[in-house]
Amino acid sequence: MVVMGEPRFNLVDEAWILARLKSGEVVELSLRDYFKRVYEIDRIQSDNPLTDTAIFGVVLVIFARASFLADSIDTSNGPAQWIRQMREPDANNLAAVLGYLEIFKDRFWLVGGERPFMQVHDLHTAKGDTKPVSRLVLDSESEYFSQRAEVALKSLSFAEAARYLVTLHAYDYSGIKSGAVGDPRVKGGKGYPLGVGWYGATGKVIVHGANMMETLLYSLDYEQLTDKESFEQDVPVWERAEPDTAAPRAYTGGPAAQYKDQPVPASGMCEILTWQSRRIRLHHDGNRVTSVLISNGDKWLDRNTYTDPLTGYRYSKNQSSKTEQVWMPQTHAAERTLWRGADALLTRLTPESEKQNKPAPVIRQLGSGRYFPTDAEVQVQLVGVEYGTQSSIIENIISDSMTLELSLLTDEGVSASQMVRENIQTTMDAAIALGQFAGQLLQAAGREYEFRADATEALLNRMEDAFRLWLADQRASEDIAEKKKEWQSRVRAVITQESDLLKYNAGPKAMLGTFGKDPAGNEVLYNVARAERLLHARLRKIIPLAYQDSTSHSDKEETNE
Repeated sequence: MVVMGEPRFNLVDEAWILARLKSGEVVELSLRDYFKRVYEIDRIQSDNPLTDTAIFGVVLVIFARASFLADSIDTSNGPAQWIRQMREPDANNLAAVLGYLEIFKDRFWLVGGERPFMQVHDLHTAKGDTKPVSRLVLDSESEYFSQRAEVALKSLSFAEAARYLVTLHAYDYSGIKSGAVGDPRVKGGKGYPLGVGWYGATGKVIVHGANMMETLLYSLDYEQLTDKESFEQDVPVWERAEPDTAAPRAYTGGPAAQYKDQPVPASGMCEILTWQSRRIRLHHDGNRVTSVLISNGDKWLDRNTYTDPLTGYRYSKNQSSKTEQVWMPQTHAAERTLWRGADALLTRLTPESEKQNKPAPVIRQLGSGRYFPTDAEVQVQLVGVEYGTQSSIIENIISDSMTLELSLLTDEGVSASQMVRENIQTTMDAAIALGQFAGQLLQAAGREYEFRADATEALLNRMEDAFRLWLADQRASEDIAEKKKEWQSRVRAVITQESDLLKYNAGPKAMLGTFGKDPAGNEVLYNVARAERLLHARLRKIIPLAYQDSTSHSDKEETNE
């Protein structure tokens, strides 16, 4: 209940979600307007991908719970008919979610009332201290935070604070927190590290459709949603009967010294996507948020928990035993994100290999081909974060995207997706060959051979945009042999350009060459011409289709060194 006259800001009514419309215009919307305009919205677009992803998790859960509680989905016959209905723009499709927002509106007060959204209303330390509002912003050297990092924050608007609040629960870094009164884990007034927020421990995979409604539909886990008994218990933080306190939910009382903090398994997608990894209280002056208190929240369980539909799971050899196989959430690599991400996305699970990494449930679901047209074009976004020392700082934000036809994820597109994966591997192998070539140019100039990783990475970075365009053009129904040759020819063309540049920069001494001993002990003249012949000898093996029409014999294979 909100007292009349006190400051108030309700997320259902007030604009706080930044979204890009299909027209390209960026608007700020309340939760109600967000869903009213869901067919107009292209995607959530704030100032960084972590915030976009954290907010998307919240609206996805609202959509899932609203659809479930309204009994919109025929759990006995499956969701196919409901999905077809929801994909068609119709204001009547939004009745359930708009009704849900009205029912739970009192749980979405950012400011006002005794149960503020994702906060503990009486959270405090023994000394009554708070932190500057800048602590709410996950600062980083990343370009996504540069605008805020340059300014010493004194306050935040309520809309900004709402966005950062959701992001902090999802991605907060580890480290010592304020010790809140009532938390049995506090020692010496401090809350000792529990780890990062749940989203930060995962690599999110978001499948974007033609509009936000399609994106929401792609992102639901229908196996969970149609398990009525289980999903009934899978409630987000705002639906819980009792609000959070300073103590972890696992704490049931008793002497604080005897409490051993244990990770708690999430009931399902709704609980894990709104997991309260921190306890937070916003302080304001009536108009803006001026300070914040952040303490430890609930510890999550990450072993063999497949409740999050937006992350893949990796097999953990170190944690597995003869009696238990263990899978952990899969994070995205900060290096070669596109190449590794695309390969993982198109990997098929095989019965022969029990210890494979598991694709995100939403990807496996789309791969079934049961619910969506396989000729639909989607954009798959990979979002993650790289933490620094002891996960106590954000060093890098990972966000990469690729467009593809859904058929590549289905049985219909097995051959095409396998061809794409093979070409990813050959591209990386070809890039390594270029790094070897660059190292041999050092030899030619009279220096020691050293593999040039910078040349390899430069090629892969340069090829990314071309690969995105090529991948978007792949269809399960087309001639994959011709597509494979097309890509290999493109790789050869770019490597030729890069190798020419490396030759030019190698200098005249490398052109003339330097005598030295090869691995067999023979005296050899190391020069540019020899390095180039070896490069093309390797490439003939790696990308043979690119050489099928070649009439030149100057790059015939020599003995590899």
